[in-house]
Amino acid sequence: MDSGARDRDPATRRARRYGRSALLLLSFASGAADVLAVVALGGAFAGIMTGNLVLLGAAAAGERSQGVWAPALALAGYLLGTLLAVPLTARGGGRRAWPRGALWCLGAETVVLASVAVAWTVADRPDPGGVAARVLLVPLSAAMGAQATTVLSLGREGAPTTFFTSTLTSLVAGFAARQPGGVDGWAVARLACLFAGACGAVLVRRVLPDVALFLPAVLVAAAVVVVAAGRRE
Repeated sequence: MDSGARDRDPATRRARRYGRSALLLLSFASGAADVLAVVALGGAFAGIMTGNLVLLGAAAAGERSQGVWAPALALAGYLLGTLLAVPLTARGGGRRAWPRGALWCLGAETVVLASVAVAWTVADRPDPGGVAARVLLVPLSAAMGAQATTVLSLGREGAPTTFFTSTLTSLVAGFAARQPGGVDGWAVARLACLFAGACGAVLVRRVLPDVALFLPAVLVAAAVVVVAAGRRE
């Protein structure tokens, strides 16, 4: 079956819908993880490494308002998660849009995120910027690195869920071109989920502070369930 016929196949279209739903959930989780990393764990991003590199550059030049440790630990965690995810995503391939290896990697990410939330709760919600909070940035950022690597391994079935600068640029460029179909609704949906994830995490932290850090884990777990359901059909 050629690629065009495969794209028109009902089973393929159904699997793609499940996959896109999972990517929206992952975008939601990214927004939640990043805002919680900033407000609850010490002022660095969990998944936006360009921002952390800027913070590191500022610290290297003597700007002490943020300090070097939070962005350095987040960057180290992200790189570690990326390295660990590569062999996982390479397994269980085949012709499926979401191979088994991607599911394993997202499952491992869920476990890491849940472990961070449990540790944060057991530590009685340590002060942002304190040693305990900053240490938790490492596994949280590792989870985001694993997520980004998993999505990248999907090829054309994937789409960014942790970094969105190019997505936003393409969206605005398409709008400015004023061409039919120039605005990518799929990009709008993922950006909206990122925004909603950040807002939702802040609201949960305000109302139910003890469970706020569990939100990213719940969202990634939901993505795993959606992908698994798509694979069964």
